[in-house]
Amino acid sequence: MLIQTTLLAISIFSTNSPNYIEPLQLILSSHLILATCSALILPYLLASNTEHTLSSLANTDTLSQLLNRRGFFTKSKEALSDPKNIDKNVSVILLDIDFFKRVNDQFGHEAGDHAIKWISHFIKEQFLNVGISARIGGEEFAILLPDYTLSAAKRDAELLRKNISTQAFYHENQHIKLSVSAGVSNAINGNATIKELLAYADKRLYLAKETGRDKVVTFDEKNLLTKS
Repeated sequence: MLIQTTLLAISIFSTNSPNYIEPLQLILSSHLILATCSALILPYLLASNTEHTLSSLANTDTLSQLLNRRGFFTKSKEALSDPKNIDKNVSVILLDIDFFKRVNDQFGHEAGDHAIKWISHFIKEQFLNVGISARIGGEEFAILLPDYTLSAAKRDAELLRKNISTQAFYHENQHIKLSVSAGVSNAINGNATIKELLAYADKRLYLAKETGRDKVVTFDEKNLLTKS
């Protein structure tokens, strides 16, 4: 553009302007317009991209690459307020790695981190396009499933539990037995908040752990769970 500007300047002081000046003027004008637009728009784009990046970092768990607790609540509230999900079933799966402290104590925290990544892989693989998944605590994960009945959520939770339980997990050539327990809650959207759904699921998760672990629980009757 510098060469074009120089040629244009020469033409201004020349009495016999060559015939390429008019097209050159048009090209230069276009370049000047584009440069001006870029100068105005670029800072906005950079700011927007930076804001998006910071928001993503603030809402993502760095170890599992799932949402963190903050991101889970933000995304869940957005999903539940969506008009298309109003008055429909909504389910929450809350799961926890069984005997996770034992894994850390026996094999080290690096093995524990590896286990979290391994479990997260199964969650992402199964629920990436159907739910909102997050690591909301040390070894605790939550999955929100809009438009899911309790039976459908239990089916998918059982599939996840089985996949984790039957696959071999290795850390530094050591086989470590991993399993998860899960509690599942359900409500018609609008009848319970995301916090309430998590509380119901947490109660059932506790029962799953108390009555044997490596299971999915969808109701609150401890006596029935003990007998089963």
